[in-house]
Amino acid sequence: MMGHYAIIVTLGPFNCGAVTAPSAKLPYTRACVLEVQRFGNVLSNNVYRETVRETTIRGQSIPAGTMVNADIHHVMAHDPLFVEPEKFAPDRYISEDGKTLKKDLIDRTIPFSIGKRACAGESLAKVELILCLASMVQHYRILPCEGDVIDLEPIALGMLRPKDQNVRLEKAF
Repeated sequence: MMGHYAIIVTLGPFNCGAVTAPSAKLPYTRACVLEVQRFGNVLSNNVYRETVRETTIRGQSIPAGTMVNADIHHVMAHDPLFVEPEKFAPDRYISEDGKTLKKDLIDRTIPFSIGKRACAGESLAKVELILCLASMVQHYRILPCEGDVIDLEPIALGMLRPKDQNVRLEKAF
């Protein structure tokens, strides 16, 4: 509800402001997208890489030629900066002023991986996610069907995907 209200106040109920509004004006919407990416990261495993020389990580020796992988979902689900990581809580990203996001948490939300081999489409994907969510919420309220509860536990089959759910859309105006 808070995200819906913020979008209507910022963009108005009927215009196409979501297309041109900077995402900085929609901190709660950005926080929701970040939390969805942290909580329900679709591809938990990064691309496998091969060590080119023997290396040591936290005292563990890894021989040259070993295939290694970073489990991004595990990283974001067990980082001590994310208090109660098992809960879906977009508010965790909102600073005390209510207008900005916590940079330390944004930096630790890495659904596109990190470094020079991160997803090339990250910037475009982030913009598209904000635009899509803001546009949907601008026109509809997305609610569970009467008597249903949304189940946030994913199905893990090589990638995390949400369970099939019934929702209802109510026109916002």
